[in-house]
Parts: sequence; structure tokens; C-alpha cells
Amino acid sequence: MARLAVYSSHPARLRSLFAEFMHAHHHHLDHVHHGHGDSCSASKPAPKQLRALKIALVLVTCFSGAELWVSAHSNSLSLLADAGHMATDVFAIALALWAASQVDRDDSERRNALAALVNGGVLLLLSSWLSWEAITALLSPPTDILSLPVAITAAVGLGVNGLNAYLLHAHADENLNLRAAFLHMLADAGSCLGVLIGALLIAQFGWYWADGVVSGAIALLIATTALPLVRQSWASLNQLSTMPE
Repeated sequence: MARLAVYSSHPARLRSLFAEFMHAHHHHLDHVHHGHGDSCSASKPAPKQLRALKIALVLVTCFSGAELWVSAHSNSLSLLADAGHMATDVFAIALALWAASQVDRDDSERRNALAALVNGGVLLLLSSWLSWEAITALLSPPTDILSLPVAITAAVGLGVNGLNAYLLHAHADENLNLRAAFLHMLADAGSCLGVLIGALLIAQFGWYWADGVVSGAIALLIATTALPLVRQSWASLNQLSTMPE
């Protein structure tokens, strides 16, 4: 948690990590595109690395389900947006585990690029839907949001993602998939922090429009993650299709 606090207290460091997040996707897909890369992206993760990924997968899966349930009963679009964001991260972490088991296959590069393209497409659809809902919420802010359960759930999510980031941080420099997963957890923690701030604003000042603002910010975060992923994975698949079998 101490490391997460260091990141959250330095905006410049957060911007640097976001840039590294984009670079992680770009670097990983460039490895597929060109057929070469550093040793950490080509080798199987160690047992400790896989254990960290599995723990993150279980925690994120369980919490995203709980978050979805609370969002349905609290009428909070921002909490629903974060639940959707975390649900897509379940797929991203599962993809990292799957990629680790496929490195010895001859068609592993094509499979990895195709999975990344599907992941990016789902993210874009989710971002589009959330953007529409956020605009609707801003034009006609709901007044029946239960801020207390939203704040509690967001605070728990901040702790869950902080724990995952702490577990993955120790291996983030050893494997590109693990680094991408680590940065996903930081992005999730940022989303939860935004939901928590929005809930507090609603509880303290009755600013129900804050829910729509946070939802729109999460939609933008998802889109900025998805667009480079779709572009690079599509280019990689085109490149691989022209290569001899």
C-alpha cells in the first residue's frame, strides 16, 4: 500500500506510469509484429509471477461481481462503469495467464494478437456505451443515488486494487504481460478513487452530476487503453497473415 501511496501523491509519476502502460501494449504487440523482443517477453513467467497473476485474477473477479451488484442497488452509473472496467481487466489478466501457457506453440503470436484485438474491441464497445450513459446522466442527473454504499464499495475496491498492484509490482519489470497487468491495477485504483470522490461529493453537497462526470472519465480511460491496442493488434495480424507458414 505504501508504494501505491507514493504513486498517488506524485501526479508526474502517475502520468509516467500511464505512458508506460501504453508502451507496454505497444512493445508487446511490436514483439508479435516483428517476431523478436527482449528475453522477459519471450520466456515463461516464473511460478511466483503466475501466483501473483492468479491472486489478482481471483480478487478482481470476485470484487467486480460484488461491485456490479452494489451498483444495481445504489443507482450509481460511475460504480457500474468501474465494475465494467474491472470486468474487462479480468479478461486482460486471464489473457496474460493464457499467453504464458501458449509461448511454446507455433501459432502463439497469432493467437495472442487475435485475443488482444478482441479485448480491444470489447473495451471500445464498453467505452461507447458508458459515454452515452454519462452524457444522459449529465443532462438529467439522477437524484436517487445511495452515496454511502457507493463510497464503501469504492474504498474496498481501492484496497483490492492497491493490494494487486503491490503483489504485481515486484514482478512488473520481469515480464511485459505482468507489467501491463500491474498498470491495469493502477488504472483500476484510480477509477475507484474517482468513484469514491464522486460519492463523497454527492453525500456532502448533493452534487449528483458528479456521478456522470466520473463515469465519463472512466469511459475516456477505457478508450485511451483500447484504441492503441486495437490498432497495433490489427497491424500485427495483417503482418502475420503475409508471413510464410
